[in-house]
Amino acid sequence: MDNLQLQREKLDRLDDEIVSLLGTRLRICREIAAHKKKSRIPMMQEGRVAEVKRRVVARGKAEGLSEEFLSSLYEMIIAEACRIEDSIIDEPRSSG
Repeated sequence: MDNLQLQREKLDRLDDEIVSLLGTRLRICREIAAHKKKSRIPMMQEGRVAEVKRRVVARGKAEGLSEEFLSSLYEMIIAEACRIEDSIIDEPRSSG
């Protein structure tokens, strides 16, 4: 097997890990949404999105990743998390 194929296989494994981690992150978002719904906590917590982005950008800089890239990536991740939270929080409450 040549070096190019080996490198591509490494990328494929990393992509699998990234998708798995995103799945885990969004499962946790579902748990948070259920807690917010049960506790009647508003979905959006002021400053949390900015805090997450600041932390990720700082961590990314240590890895040589651009702020623009991470900001764009996390806009999409956060948008999906908000969509999920909205769908859970807006579900009618069970009467039980």
